[in-house]
Amino acid sequence: MKNRDSLLTYKQSKYPAHLHCSISLSDLLPTRDEREKFNSRYESFLDSDADNRCIYELKQGTLFYTTEQLIPAETDGRPPLLLIFGNPASHSIQNGMFFSPKKDAKENRFWKHVLQRAGILDLALAEGLSTKDRNKLRLERMLTLNYDASFRIGLCVYWSMPSSAGGPWSGVAGIRKLIGARALKRLEHYEGARVIEVVKRFLVRGGVAVTFQKDAWNGLRSVNDPAYSISLARTGSLRGTLAALPHIPLLGVPPTRLVGAARKVLRQVLIEKGYRLNKE
Repeated sequence: MKNRDSLLTYKQSKYPAHLHCSISLSDLLPTRDEREKFNSRYESFLDSDADNRCIYELKQGTLFYTTEQLIPAETDGRPPLLLIFGNPASHSIQNGMFFSPKKDAKENRFWKHVLQRAGILDLALAEGLSTKDRNKLRLERMLTLNYDASFRIGLCVYWSMPSSAGGPWSGVAGIRKLIGARALKRLEHYEGARVIEVVKRFLVRGGVAVTFQKDAWNGLRSVNDPAYSISLARTGSLRGTLAALPHIPLLGVPPTRLVGAARKVLRQVLIEKGYRLNKE
């Protein structure tokens, strides 16, 4: 969706797993102090990951970048399951697929040890495939719904700006460090609205949304749902509804870096919601 009055604008790329985004820095960073801090940090941020300079471009006061979103247009009789993560890893953007492996011919633990072993999705692929072939095959299967699962799976991020997968500029903390906490709060309104547009399009006939990150849960939950804590996430106690669409269930699980906890809680909350899962 492209809204010219918005601080954040975005549109679908020709590549089905990507969105092209732009942010007006005069709107995001309205004070001189904020803009000077951003300017002083931007080059270090870019240098924190070799792929950042392929993803980001700063031009005439607008920050352009590519982000991840994979929402299949195909439908069948399975209910939709939308998985909402924190922000993308820069190398995954460059490689063209969520949770792309860092090492060639290796599988990312999210596909193998979280989704597959939780009984959600069988898209962990054999060792030995190149990263390019692995990502291409996985993308094709997700777009055509060619997988063994009880759900149609959609993937999106709460924060659209990518960052490195490790180091001082990694994750959502790296984005906060780059633009500042006040700017991140300004941006959140538009990021949340983007996610809700995905929900409206994908979760039209039942289904559920699952968050894997603190800001995503707190930003999307209804007012009477519990605020995020890692202890509640670990016990499967983050359960509620979307504030903007209260008829849609919202579940919160531990972050993907906590592989065992994420797998266990994801399986637990979906089974208790009455969904049939594959055997572990």
